[in-house]
Amino acid sequence: MKRYLFGLKIVILCFLLVSSSFIIFYFFYYNQQFEWYSIDVQVNWMITIFFFISFFYLLTFLIDFNLYIKIFNIIAPIGTLLWIGIYFLEFFKIELGWWNWTTIRHISAILSLSILSPGLNLYIIKYIRNNSNPNRKWKIIKNYHVHEGFVGIIFVFIAFIFWIIRLLMIQHEVLKRKLRIFLALDMILLFLFLFSGSFLVLRDRRDVIRLKFIETRRIQPVSKISPVFNEIAQDSIHFFKSPRGLYYPFGILLNSFALNMFIHGTDFLPKEIFNLNHETIVFIGFFLCFLAGGMIGIDWYRLFAKLYPRLYQDLEIILNDLRNPSVV
Repeated sequence: MKRYLFGLKIVILCFLLVSSSFIIFYFFYYNQQFEWYSIDVQVNWMITIFFFISFFYLLTFLIDFNLYIKIFNIIAPIGTLLWIGIYFLEFFKIELGWWNWTTIRHISAILSLSILSPGLNLYIIKYIRNNSNPNRKWKIIKNYHVHEGFVGIIFVFIAFIFWIIRLLMIQHEVLKRKLRIFLALDMILLFLFLFSGSFLVLRDRRDVIRLKFIETRRIQPVSKISPVFNEIAQDSIHFFKSPRGLYYPFGILLNSFALNMFIHGTDFLPKEIFNLNHETIVFIGFFLCFLAGGMIGIDWYRLFAKLYPRLYQDLEIILNDLRNPSVV
């Protein structure tokens, strides 16, 4: 059975790689053959963005976690540097006529933004796996423990500040057009803080509801040592409980759409087709980003189990001992 599944994954992967080559070719073709604001170019943009969102989303289920991280570490930095570098070439009117640098900049942005959401989700789980030791210094201010839900609220507040900055920036035409890179960077930071904040708030939702933000660090009478999280106490068991519904795959996909709505706006959802203006699309993306981060925060343990199956099995043994303590 495993051989058939492996073969099916290879077939799907080959199909996606071949399809991506055609998509990129037609993206170049249409951008050169039609006027920039024509419906042909806008539909081409939408199809290209939709495809690469789907491509990098499916890739998370087709290849190894560590390999995906390596691909992310290549595409995201290189794509971002190309996007920024070519933008400055255009801004300073440095012409390199031997290639269509504008289209390359667009492709770089599309690839970087399409892989950003899945890559970010994997990095968050990796961060939890590497930094969830309760004795980490950053989690303790002297004798006090700062709950991650409180950190999440701070992150959401910072995202709101970036939203205010954006509203101020779009009032100036020069920032919307010639200096739009600063607007894009503001939106990316807004996305990162909003997603991370909603993830932390919903992951620690029980303590947030009880308004437990900062408390004195106390020694737990009943706890177990785990290979990742060090001491796990009985009042921490709720962190390792998956909801009945499967949330994280939909959260990752929804987050990818939200990010592209943030940055691309009507280039992602053409106004002629969806009858939505740019600001409405951005606002919907803002809402969906918070929702997606919360969905993954609620279902983070199921995603952890997928990425680290052996650690998950060890944790389950420890958690079962805590849930059903033996009677002495």
